[in-house]
Amino acid sequence: MSFSATRLTCFALLAAMEQDMRMNIQEALGHNDTGDLIPSDRLDTANDRRARDGLGPTIELPGILAYLDFAQSYEILIANRTDLAENLRSSLEVIKPSLSRTVAIRNRVAHTRPMEIDDSSFLIDLANSISIAGGKHWDELDSILSRLRSDPSFVLGLTVSLPSDPDRVPQHNLPVPDFDETGFFGRQAELRRITKAIRGAYPVVSILGDGGIGKTSIALKAAYELLEDPKRPFDAIVWVTAKATILTPNEIRRINGAIETSLGLISSAASELSGIDAPSDPVDEVLTYMENFRILLLLDNLETVLDKRLRDFLLELPVGSKVIVTSRIGLGIENPVQLGPLPDDESARLLRALARVRNVQHLTSLTQETVDTLARQMAGHPAFIRWFVAGVQAGRRPEDLLGNNELLLDFCMSNVYDYLSVDAQAALRSMQVLAGAKNQAELAFLNDYTASKTQAVLLELLTTNFTAMSSQGSGYSLDTAYELSEFSRQYLDKHHPVESEERSWLLQRAEELRDLGMEMAAANTASPYSASSVHVRGPGDFHAAGILRTAIAVALTDVGGALEHCVEAQLLAPGYYEAWRVEGFVRSIDRDQSGAQAAFDRALELAPESPAALFHAGTFLLDKVGDAGAALTLLQRAARNDPESSEVAGQVAWAHFCLGDMSSTVDVCTQIATKQAASSSHRRVAFDLALHAIQSAVGHFRSNEQFDDAVEHVELGVELAEAVDPRLIEGVASDRLIALRDVSNSLAHQSIDYAARQAAQFTTRISDILAFNLTNSVRRSGSVHALVPDKGFGFVTSTKTKYFFHISDLHDRSDWESLTEGAECVFEPTETAKGPRARRLRLVSV
Repeated sequence: MSFSATRLTCFALLAAMEQDMRMNIQEALGHNDTGDLIPSDRLDTANDRRARDGLGPTIELPGILAYLDFAQSYEILIANRTDLAENLRSSLEVIKPSLSRTVAIRNRVAHTRPMEIDDSSFLIDLANSISIAGGKHWDELDSILSRLRSDPSFVLGLTVSLPSDPDRVPQHNLPVPDFDETGFFGRQAELRRITKAIRGAYPVVSILGDGGIGKTSIALKAAYELLEDPKRPFDAIVWVTAKATILTPNEIRRINGAIETSLGLISSAASELSGIDAPSDPVDEVLTYMENFRILLLLDNLETVLDKRLRDFLLELPVGSKVIVTSRIGLGIENPVQLGPLPDDESARLLRALARVRNVQHLTSLTQETVDTLARQMAGHPAFIRWFVAGVQAGRRPEDLLGNNELLLDFCMSNVYDYLSVDAQAALRSMQVLAGAKNQAELAFLNDYTASKTQAVLLELLTTNFTAMSSQGSGYSLDTAYELSEFSRQYLDKHHPVESEERSWLLQRAEELRDLGMEMAAANTASPYSASSVHVRGPGDFHAAGILRTAIAVALTDVGGALEHCVEAQLLAPGYYEAWRVEGFVRSIDRDQSGAQAAFDRALELAPESPAALFHAGTFLLDKVGDAGAALTLLQRAARNDPESSEVAGQVAWAHFCLGDMSSTVDVCTQIATKQAASSSHRRVAFDLALHAIQSAVGHFRSNEQFDDAVEHVELGVELAEAVDPRLIEGVASDRLIALRDVSNSLAHQSIDYAARQAAQFTTRISDILAFNLTNSVRRSGSVHALVPDKGFGFVTSTKTKYFFHISDLHDRSDWESLTEGAECVFEPTETAKGPRARRLRLVSV
């Protein structure tokens, strides 16, 4: 589905207006209660949109604002205008008379409906008026207007992301029509006749006319209007094209891979209806669908496949379903609508609109009288007008173009190519050598271009119709790709073949890109949750991922450079969540918490269910922000999406620990520590954290004299230690068990009856577990009795004996900063000439 720069420009302006209105609500009205500020139905709508993004309901204003659309934000500001600054109120008054049209344009952008004439110019004029009236209250809009003036090509790097509700229209596969660039205008009488005929008795309506006269455009316009009809005359609308050639004044150029038979056309329709490959005889399949459902079937360029089979098919159409055909040849069994040239005034409007949209200054500066004369010379033929504007844009004199139109399409291509920039021609050659759709990042790598140069080149190519832009995706994120049309490829291969040396270089670049992608994919597979590992979804991510890997590599020494790499990756692949995830990582290194939070939030907007995105955002909240509650929510979502990952589960356990939920910590850690598929390092860390949590819980219950509960938790530690691989019981884990053994022994004397007997039994079982390691037999637990920080020594008390220790006696010198009086520790007691001394002391308390 192709998108024009016009649509993207409208999106940029609308998104900026919405962002500024949300900011104004937050700044001017944020002190109000959300329930008073936002009507309940608007609040429900926003929460429904949040739910579709995997977010829970909220009444917090920041969480609601991001899901309000243009009209809703405007309504809130107007309803509270007495609380607003004077110039903000003035700017809202500018919007008021244009509100309904602005909302209509927004709906066309958000729901991929055809644009109308002057949509973009209307929005630009409105935006300028708002900016003048609103002053400082429209910062984002001012920024967009400035960028549009200095570099209109920047819109190609945007990702369409307007809050919207499900598109509740009949199922369809309608493409975005060619007139999306300028909007549809004119031919209103013909359009009314076509829509009336479709609602009439005839099962088949044909739109007839010469090639390039606009048959396809008006058929699509009619179909989109039926799509919006509240009466829902059809359950589904299906589009199939049989366009097999491009006609020039003296020859027909074939398009490879096109549908060439009526059976192929009907098979394609069957596939669109069923979603699977059509059966060997698709006619009955399609007729069955059209009998059971009200189907509108559009067959484009029918004259290329017109035969008896197709006529028979059209004669058998069941009542309720309809067919629209576009053809240069009438069928004789339909209700025909003949399409002729545009009237002079509509031809002039098309010429003027194309010149303005493509910024052809030589034509936009012409007087209306001159434009009218030029339009009449092109006899109202839309294809001629489009070719003419493209030729002038490429640098040709208007009189030369009007004087020679014998080879309309071929002449247009060749002359445009001659006036393309060197960079644009090089990009075309890369598309010639390497077939298939390529996104901005791939084309940038293949041609060794920056993101800004790539976007400028693509805009140049799109305005000359050498390349087509297609977008695929779901939710708020679309991934845009570019490729040569079949006719462009045929023309270029014939008139501008790529030299062998350059072909070899491009093939080598493609191989380098594949090798880079495979290397990064392998690294990510080995360590999917490493902060230095970049996830790649496919070949389109390879180059951006390589840039992000460089950003990670230099982040510790050059934060500014790392962020520049992130921005480059974001420009090249605006729908790639890793570009923002890595930015969050870099900013967290720089201790820019707000910037990191914003980057992680954007990553989650683009990939709300990605385990890696959830893991890294949750880890940031846990380790850098200290918001364990919010972190746990994200980490649990990551665990649900990747239940086999011990690394994710480990972070979930750590979040539980930080929240003081020792029971959940032990449960999760036990699953990891006893899971044979988990790596030994993950099992070791989980085992230690489980013992740590048990130790904390036992200490809490002892201090509150809840001895029975304390003994029960000791039992958890004993059972876990008996269940894990014995090789895990070493180092800090063995010291925690020693501490737990001694606590259990104390509980045997503090508690009574059954609890006392259990504690004594657990003391013996822990001793048995520790017995395999002779070192454990000499270590004992105690607590810090006194510290002399400035001298670097202290004392530990164990079984009423006081042991001296020096900082050099610590197992890990970093523990010195954590030592406090009363802290629990494990050590090796020794006797020296000066008295008892604690060696290899390790801190084991929380």
